[in-house]
Amino acid sequence: MNKKIIRLIPCIIFYVLAGLLAIYAMWSFSHSADIISQARAAGQLAASGNEFDIASFYMSNSGQYLIWALLLAAAGLILHRKPTVVNATAGSVGATEKNAVVDAELDEWFTEGNGQDK
Repeated sequence: MNKKIIRLIPCIIFYVLAGLLAIYAMWSFSHSADIISQARAAGQLAASGNEFDIASFYMSNSGQYLIWALLLAAAGLILHRKPTVVNATAGSVGATEKNAVVDAELDEWFTEGNGQDK
């Protein structure tokens, strides 16, 4: 198989899982709305004074799935863009001569006060 296709398989899996969780979150939100409206119609729930409870009910039933969907989509996006980030950082690390000079200066500075030069 082509390396590009193999690299895209985890991204596609994350995107599909994110889509499924987003669909489930929407279904769960509409189902929660039906439950809230039925409770209000039956007189079991008053909207005023229970705003926090209603919001908490929505978040516990559908909000967490939407957040997981967003996190999975972000993970797929990060995996999709990973090679460009790795190439950019590899180019910036290439200045080994400058790093060697700085390391030598630091070694000299730290060993001066320890009495190791004597």
